Amino acid sequence: MEIQHLLNSLPQKTSIIIASHQNIDGDGLGSMISLYLLLIQKKFDPIMVYDDTIPYFYHFLPNLKDIYPLTHPKLKQIPENTVFFAVDCSNTQRLGRLNDIREKCSLVVNIDHHPDNSSYGTINYVDPRCPSTTILIYQLAKKNGVNLDSSFSMSILTGLITDTGGFQYVELDQKLLNILEDLINQGASVATIMRYAFKCRRYSALKLLGIALNHFVYDYQYHFGLTHLLQSDFELCGASEEDTEGIVDYGLYIPGSLISVFIREVDNHTFKVSLRSQDETNILPIAHAFGGGGHLKAAGFKIQGEFKTVYQNLQEHIRGYLSSQSGTPHSLSV
Repeated sequence: MEIQHLLNSLPQKTSIIIASHQNIDGDGLGSMISLYLLLIQKKFDPIMVYDDTIPYFYHFLPNLKDIYPLTHPKLKQIPENTVFFAVDCSNTQRLGRLNDIREKCSLVVNIDHHPDNSSYGTINYVDPRCPSTTILIYQLAKKNGVNLDSSFSMSILTGLITDTGGFQYVELDQKLLNILEDLINQGASVATIMRYAFKCRRYSALKLLGIALNHFVYDYQYHFGLTHLLQSDFELCGASEEDTEGIVDYGLYIPGSLISVFIREVDNHTFKVSLRSQDETNILPIAHAFGGGGHLKAAGFKIQGEFKTVYQNLQEHIRGYLSSQSGTPHSLSV
């Protein structure tokens, strides 16, 4: 069954839940909200759910009040024939505790654009060529004759802008320009999204950035940058996970840099690693090697161990990977 057939055949009283991945970003939020608005126009009564705090720099988005926490009474009892929509989520592990809800649902619809999506849905609407998951929902809205009001358009454009780094990681061809024009004509604001998503950071985030830049190391032989933050750094700044947004990008500011790596301690001996790349450098194999995933130029994973060991092993792995890609002799010096 295809997603279009599903939308046409589902009874309007069907219980529907919409969710996205942990550590939600602009595309995850934009996809949830735009799908929610689409389904409402189709006369359904969907529920959005997220199991964490929504980052403050996305508080400009519409309909955030309609996103329920996992503890909401409506989620205590999941009706037998509930349909679960997972958006912008490449595998079930990224759903975290929301997996418990997914497993109780009779049908799972997987809408995503990650190239390593595991096709875990009953229906899989996945296109890695799409610059954001919100654009897949935009296309779905067009097929269904949905009214593109300002709330819908703002949600779609937020996903597109944030997942492309403000159009840095995608070529603006005529097709994309046409979509952009359509969204702007319906009330979406590029300036508002750019300001909040990329320039709205609280004082604790700026202090944390200063420490991360102080930790920054650049490998001139293999052309990659690496920085880190420990739990003690977060405590010193009074900062949280959302304050790390954008730090990983700084390693690509150096001319010729191929990869940027950002390691942050999220628990005792547990680290999240974010990877970014530019030009033709594909970092997905690095993420896969450590059990993670993502995009060709934006990926990540979790790793456990002593910080020094994690840091050195990752450094050596990236050197080996870049050496294999370029033919440069692999050096073991740190």
